[in-house]
Formats: sequence, C-alpha cells, structure tokens
Amino acid sequence: MRVLHLSDSFLPRMGGIEVQVARLAARQVAAGNAVDVLTTTPAAPGARGCTTTVGDDGVRVHRVAARVPGGFPVHPRSTHHVLARLDALDAAGERPDAVHLHAGVLAPTVQRALRAIARRGLPAVVTVHSVWDAPTERAFALLDRTVRWSALPVLWSAVSELTADPVRRIVTAAGGDPAGRVVVLGNGVDVGSWRGYDRVERDDRAVAKGAVHVVSTARFARRKRMLPLVGALVAAARELPTESLVATLVGDGEQLAAARTAVGAAGLADVVRLPGRLASDELHALYAEADVFVAPAVKEAFGIAALEARAAGLAIVTHAGSGVGERLEDGVDGLVADGDAAITRAVVRLVEDPALLDRLVAHNRAHPPASDWAHVLEATAQAYRRAVQLVR
Repeated sequence: MRVLHLSDSFLPRMGGIEVQVARLAARQVAAGNAVDVLTTTPAAPGARGCTTTVGDDGVRVHRVAARVPGGFPVHPRSTHHVLARLDALDAAGERPDAVHLHAGVLAPTVQRALRAIARRGLPAVVTVHSVWDAPTERAFALLDRTVRWSALPVLWSAVSELTADPVRRIVTAAGGDPAGRVVVLGNGVDVGSWRGYDRVERDDRAVAKGAVHVVSTARFARRKRMLPLVGALVAAARELPTESLVATLVGDGEQLAAARTAVGAAGLADVVRLPGRLASDELHALYAEADVFVAPAVKEAFGIAALEARAAGLAIVTHAGSGVGERLEDGVDGLVADGDAAITRAVVRLVEDPALLDRLVAHNRAHPPASDWAHVLEATAQAYRRAVQLVR
C-alpha cells in the first residue's frame, strides 16, 4: 500500500503529533508499505524551499518550508504545493492508496488541503490528535457550516474517545452518521522495549530503599499540570511516615523553576526530585525502580508517557475523563481519581496498602496494554479500507 501522511507538524519539532506521525510512518514502512510524509515543518530553523529526503527508516519526507515570524510550520501557499506533490506522485505512478491527514487545534495546511484531496477522489483519513475545548468545538462547528468538511467522503478519527466526542457532535449536527464516519484510532507504543527491563523490588533499591517510588514524565507547562502534581505529592508526603514515599518528576519547561521553588519551600527536596529531562535509557532505568506513574493532565488526548509506563509494569494514577483514564480499569491496572485531592488520596492509599500496589503492578507486568504497534497498524489499515469504501 502507498500511504501519504500530511501533517503541518513533523520532526525535528518535538511534540505528540510530530513524534507519533514519524513513528507510525516508520512502522508502516517496516511492514512493507511505501510511505511519504508531506509537511510544512522545515528541516532546520530558518530553512525554506521544497526538499525531499529519505531517512534511514525508509520514509520519504517532502518539506514545503517558508520563513514566517515565530518559526511556525505554516506556508502561505501550502495547498498549491500539496496538489503539486500529488501531481508528481501521479506522474511517477505512485498515486497514494490513502492520504492520512493529522490535525491538532490549528493545522492550516491540513485544513486547507482536505477538500482538494477529497475532490481528487483520494481515500482520506483525518486524525485529530488534540482535545478541543468548548470554544474550539464551537469554532469548528461554525466553520463546518461554511466549508462543509463533515460532508466530504472522508473518515474522521481521533486518538481517544475524549478527542472523538467533539468531532462526533459536529458530524451529527451536520446530519451525518457519527457511527460510520468517526472512529477512535489510538497512538502506538513500543511495548516490547518497555518490558525488557527487570523490576528492582522496593527492598533492593539503592536509593530510597523500601519506599514507594512515584514518577511522572511531562513537560512542565500549564496544560500538563505538573505544578498541581507537585502540590498533590507534597500533601501526600505530609500525611505519610518519613521515608515511605519518594517521587521523581521528569521533564523541563517554563514551570520547572516554579516547581523546584515549591518543593524547596515545603522542605521536601529529598522526597520530590526534579532532575529535568532524561535520556531514553535513563528513563527505562528509572521505571525499573519505580512503582507508580501519575498522569496529572486533565485534557490529555492520549498520554503516550502513561502508556509507556503502563507497558513497563507501573501502576497508573490519573484523572477521570482524560485520554489516559479512559484506557484504565480502576482498581485493575491503576486508580482513576476525580480531582487533585483525589490524586493525593490515591498516592497515600497505594503507600498504605502495599498489597493493592503489588496487585496492580503484577497485573500490568503480566498483561501488556493493547497499544502495541501490531494492533495500531491493523487498526490504521482498517481505517484506510473504510476510507476507500467511503470514496466508492
């Protein structure tokens, strides 16, 4: 199968959409598909023009880059270049069997090109990777009344039920059938790589021996809610016996300094550790000596970091209603909390009830999540087949 991914955002930018599209494309190539990526993200800051390269993973990347204020991955004539690339692929006998478009909240390249792609009769799948809040949903609903995206013969998808619900409501309001036009197409996790490390039991750990080790990995930004997590852990530490809890919060960002200040003011720098960003091998080693992963974001579309921790065998604590929470069974592979105070109570509960914690960890180590790439590739191929039927 020939697949063309269209995404405003792509590597070397680092974010959820960028990394996930790159991983999906590489996995599709490894499975025997011919895969192109078309993006308006430049190969380096300040670069411009049209380029084509083939990476070590076999993915052919076409970049249409323009110099714009702020370095954002946008191009004023992106639709022209998208259609020109499609013409070139047609001329080379490489017409895509499916076009997979990736959107967040703002994706001008994808949004402008969607109708033109549909008019060419190309099977198209649109995946929404971000949570649309109420104002964003209203804006898209209003725009849809004009441009009629929901009437196009394309398959809409989203990475979780949380992200799919606004799309379903828009399709329904336009008179469409959300059951046949909107699907959940989750992200992929390299489950095997996260399960290849032996767990270090609490009594055998060199640091904080015997303590329950809580971890989290995210950017220290407002949307990720790492500062409220610091507050929840400080509150938990004050309820628990000394040396029964240790936490490591990994990541950098504009709120990291404020987090360090809050931990220092609480006198808990030896309990809540903030090492900044860690390399992949360091993160694997950290998870081998951890027990619990807390995902503090409420508007988390999917939660790759939490699923990687789940694959590593950690018990998960997260908010109800988040993209992470909808993939957990409360009391089986983690605890689902309703609010920050409930996050504190969940952490305290796991420290005070080691039998419960050990049961959650044992379950997660024995039962890997159904987010491995084999499942995701099959679900994606099925979505492409449904898109073909919509065109027909």
